[in-house]
Amino acid sequence: MSIPTTSRRRVLLGAVAGTAALATRRSWAIVPQQAQTGVTVRADVPMACYAFDLADVNMLPGPFWDNMMRDLHYLLSFDCDRLLAPFQKVAGLPTRAPNLGGWESEGLASHYCGHFMSAAAMMYAHTRDPRLAVKIDYLLPRLAECQRANGREDREFAGYCAGIPNGQAGFKRALLKEIDVGDPDALYSFDLNGLWSPWYTVHKIMAGLRDVYLHMGRTQAKRILVGMTEWAAQFPRRLNSAQMQKMLISEQGGMNEVLADVYAITGNEAYLTLAQQFNEHSQLDPLMRRQDILNGVHSNQYIPRVIGLATQYELTGKRDYRTGAEFFWENVSRERSYAFGGNGNHEDFFPIGDTWQQLSVSSAESCCTYNILKLTNHYFCWNALMEAADFYERALVNHILGSQDPATGMMTYYLSMEPGHFKTFSTPWNSCWCCCGTGMENHAKYARGIYYHQGDTLWVNLYIASQLHWQHKSLTIRQRTAFPNGTSVRMEISAARPAQATIRLRHPYWSTPAMELRLNGTRVDAGLPGRFLDLTREWHDGDVIEIELSMPLRIERMAHHPSTFAILAGPTVLAAVFGDALMNPPIPYADGDQLEWAKVPDPPVVHRLAVGQRPAESWVKPDPLQPLVWHTHGVGRPTDVRLVPYYRVAHERYAVYFVDVADAPNQAT
Repeated sequence: MSIPTTSRRRVLLGAVAGTAALATRRSWAIVPQQAQTGVTVRADVPMACYAFDLADVNMLPGPFWDNMMRDLHYLLSFDCDRLLAPFQKVAGLPTRAPNLGGWESEGLASHYCGHFMSAAAMMYAHTRDPRLAVKIDYLLPRLAECQRANGREDREFAGYCAGIPNGQAGFKRALLKEIDVGDPDALYSFDLNGLWSPWYTVHKIMAGLRDVYLHMGRTQAKRILVGMTEWAAQFPRRLNSAQMQKMLISEQGGMNEVLADVYAITGNEAYLTLAQQFNEHSQLDPLMRRQDILNGVHSNQYIPRVIGLATQYELTGKRDYRTGAEFFWENVSRERSYAFGGNGNHEDFFPIGDTWQQLSVSSAESCCTYNILKLTNHYFCWNALMEAADFYERALVNHILGSQDPATGMMTYYLSMEPGHFKTFSTPWNSCWCCCGTGMENHAKYARGIYYHQGDTLWVNLYIASQLHWQHKSLTIRQRTAFPNGTSVRMEISAARPAQATIRLRHPYWSTPAMELRLNGTRVDAGLPGRFLDLTREWHDGDVIEIELSMPLRIERMAHHPSTFAILAGPTVLAAVFGDALMNPPIPYADGDQLEWAKVPDPPVVHRLAVGQRPAESWVKPDPLQPLVWHTHGVGRPTDVRLVPYYRVAHERYAVYFVDVADAPNQAT
């Protein structure tokens, strides 16, 4: 988020009333609403596989479960009246509590409520915790009241339901006045009265309402969402194409995605047209021609628009949309990502080959990884490629899992790549950054990306402790594993009746030698790493699949600057850790500015290693007493270092990238 100075599929839960009727209202044939898909896509759009509903997957105890439980505790601690305050101020209604602090009391007031609704809905989908439902059911009628009040004050704002600009009187009339005048300076970025990115905030609220409807079946959320859509529809009516495009240059979240979702929910063709009118052509059209224009472009402004393009492809079948989304994903994942899956520096995409010069305290905004994983979900459903599953795992294990503070459950904004710096975490009520909002969602939807399906085939992409209810086959698969803290995976099958099916296991490229596999105690040839392994048979209650993964040490050198490299164990990026020198309390928590601690002096640290062509296992050795700890031997300049998984680093200084000084062994830090 730059400030002044499926991806969730089209999930339509069976619990949502009227879902079957929705299909009959479409002007084109869609995939029938079946329990095993829960997805709405045009029938003529080729899909390799489908994601499961979040409700079909439960998390089981393990590292991801731990993060999810901390996130659940955070969600349950919210005072909903503080979330409502900015909405009520704009609507001219009395408030019962003050705004949250940080960005919620500044230019992004009310975006946090949208994130909260999305996170609570997704968390509820696969935990069914009734306490979350209580909070949502408190919010919805009060948001509806604000929406009605806005319409009474000014008919042109019927349907409007947001808390921007934090109670500044006259915003609504001033906005439409500027539009009617056609003032291009006022239209640019849609920034009036000191606002930051109003469409971004509107999108988050609409996305939250969408998720509450889809995952919890609350029809009041749908009504508010449709009202907001009708309000948004006035902009392309009142602006000419040039003015509309100029307005869309601003950071607008994923308006073209959520409006397409409203079309998928309602079947109203006008909303699909509206979604396409929110496509920003200067950024999206070149992608459809496979042109790379990403250098220097704000990354978290760009990725959500491409998710919208992917969503529209699935609802229209327009091949150009898919071409643009695929080209973008391949460009970012292959050429513009750090070893741990994050992208961007100072929030912008940097030139290909320039990664080694982009290791700063402002590397890798967490929002960007949240969004690129949503796009990866689309990409995998279209192609079912191992590459997409590999990338999803890398970003999830290293960035998302590592973006939460294990002590407080709070979130990072950037993941600093500057050698010797540290992670800065938010505070519960006085930060409210965009990455705190997406952070709430990240840890509520770990169930996404583990399993996919098509017909009688089940993909197991990620080895994460979880339980899948595959309703189509009446099978339950329980994964018991400590991964990524461990290498053993046990899958237990429960079957209501014998079922013929293929379980397609991902054999990770990094598992060399090949993973070991046993089916009901009998060893099975696992094939070659980097491929999917099909187990096709009639599955019975009590069947067990046992997997032992290999996590060898290796180094990954930057493609365009091979003297800079990262160290990995399997999919896990390792970081050298250096203690907490100069990190006095309350560091590393930041109340307001996400770069509050960026200027804290970084003491010299060892990030120069003389390794040359030596294999990693010859100079990196596991600690004999401490699991998940390694030490370098004889390569550190001037000293060797202690290594731990990057996702476990929280309150100490670290380095993720190292410089190979094999030709200058005496070179000091």
